[in-house]
Amino acid sequence: MKRSIHLFILIAILALAITLTGCQSQDNQFSLVDSDLADYNLQALDYTLKSFELEFNQEVEEVQVSLLEGENTKTVKTIVEGKKVKLINLNLKPTISYQLVANVKSITGNELSSKTNFTTDRSYPQIKDPNKTLMQTFYWEMNKGEYRDKYPEEANLWNLLAKRADDLANVGITELWVPAANKAHEQQDEGYGTYDLWDLGEFDQVNTVRTKYGTREELQNAISNLHGEGIKVYYDAVFNHRIAAGYQNVEDSILASGEHVKTYTKFYPLKGRQKYYSKADQWKWDWHAFDGVDYAVDKGNMAPQNFEGKEWDNTFEKDYLLAADVDYQNQNVRDEMKEWGAWIINDIGFDGFRLDAVKHIDSDFIDEWLAYVQKNTAKDIFVVGEAWIENTMGLTFYLYGIDNSDYTVFDFPLRKTFENLRSGTMNMAALSRAGMVNKTGFKDRAVTFIDNHDTGRDHVEYKAPINIRKYQAYTYILMREHGLPMVYWKDYYQDGMKENINKLLKARRYFAYGPGHEVANNDTNTYSYVREGLADTPGTGLVMMISQGVSGDITTKRINSTQPNTEFYDITGNAEGRVVTDADGYGEFKVKNDEATGWSVWVPVE
Repeated sequence: MKRSIHLFILIAILALAITLTGCQSQDNQFSLVDSDLADYNLQALDYTLKSFELEFNQEVEEVQVSLLEGENTKTVKTIVEGKKVKLINLNLKPTISYQLVANVKSITGNELSSKTNFTTDRSYPQIKDPNKTLMQTFYWEMNKGEYRDKYPEEANLWNLLAKRADDLANVGITELWVPAANKAHEQQDEGYGTYDLWDLGEFDQVNTVRTKYGTREELQNAISNLHGEGIKVYYDAVFNHRIAAGYQNVEDSILASGEHVKTYTKFYPLKGRQKYYSKADQWKWDWHAFDGVDYAVDKGNMAPQNFEGKEWDNTFEKDYLLAADVDYQNQNVRDEMKEWGAWIINDIGFDGFRLDAVKHIDSDFIDEWLAYVQKNTAKDIFVVGEAWIENTMGLTFYLYGIDNSDYTVFDFPLRKTFENLRSGTMNMAALSRAGMVNKTGFKDRAVTFIDNHDTGRDHVEYKAPINIRKYQAYTYILMREHGLPMVYWKDYYQDGMKENINKLLKARRYFAYGPGHEVANNDTNTYSYVREGLADTPGTGLVMMISQGVSGDITTKRINSTQPNTEFYDITGNAEGRVVTDADGYGEFKVKNDEATGWSVWVPVE
């Protein structure tokens, strides 16, 4: 992300010994204005870094870059695009001191020369099958209000994801949950106001071609770039309802009472559906495709009413949620939604789905739909349901109703536990059994998270964000043996957590392997957890410690790391010093009792 506030860092990064020629004024002198290197520590630069980008205030005509390693010099390949210069194929080695020498000439004849010294970081274990980590790529306030002004690049999310693909892959993000990409009832809708599921920003409908996030072409380019970096992409599917765009969607309908009313249930013609659905000419989305509504043009607001001949679907909780409630006992609807799911995977290129509001959708249909899509695509698709149920018993019963072991759910019970962590009232020892991620038979059907677009809003509508001890919560989910952990875009990019989350992502990527072990001496204020590492990959494994204490002192625990005679350090930097384990693998590991820094991940030095 481009951030002008790092200008002083960038100057230091390039150690600018600037030689200027030409007659331009001081205000218009040739200079560096931005760089990806602002996010890196030049005393311990990640040696796996393959490329980075520099941006200048004038268009670049010529650039020559050399990399010095002792007496050896090699030329660095560059790509010039206007004011930007990309350095590629760096091929750095671990724990080496380098000098980067750059000579840049602008099209106006001005020249800039620099020498930059940096040292690469240690080497890390070579992992054959790296851990998976999910990121949610949007938040409720995205491209609204102050966020629109502060983060203008987010106005074109698909392009932004394409641009950030390599950065996300480099820190260990392996899959992305993107927002609903279909045409909504208005252009700036987040995607949950479903209008035409088959229009992904391709047709001029509801006064726009693009969606809030971009066009179909931009979406598919982003998917291609992300796939090129080994990142899978999951579609946010909104099955529950449709929302009208205006009076053109009004039609005459009949309520179960026999009363004739005017409702917003006329969803035809739909341009995307007309082009891509094989049976578009055989039936249309009118009131017969819906179970009911809670509003009629000629009656106003009313309690949810069924249409004539309709009944609510077989859902885990009440069927009706909002707007025009889709009828999944209607075979036409079921057939279309199944074909759409396969189209999203096979034609558009997605790798799976997040299903919105699933406890309000017919459970039999979800089972049928998932089986159909799995059967009709060559991909091993991933599907996670948003079943907002905050106790493990209820969530377990919900999963029993979906006869598919590949179906996963967000771990809302664990997130509920983090509310106690936030307030400092948690019995930390209870984290060993919290959530679906610790429930026998369901541990790997849990997607663990701290906040999302609903819980992480600036103005609380559902749940307040976990805004205290959030790093402790991230440490817990990212180091755990089971579950798929999720990083929230807003935490990472907007709330200043990127640098520290990257430390945890590095620990997950290189060290969080092997069986997990609960620690016997966990107590009310401190929770510890051990990963014993991979037998065939030396240097893996870790000891994780988190605290809800506020005293500022240090808690020391004698913990069996399962690694005898091994030296550890805290990769987060929150705890100082080294720990050397004894012949039985025990060591005196530490964590600080502090809201901001009470999280440590001890990993092997070698």
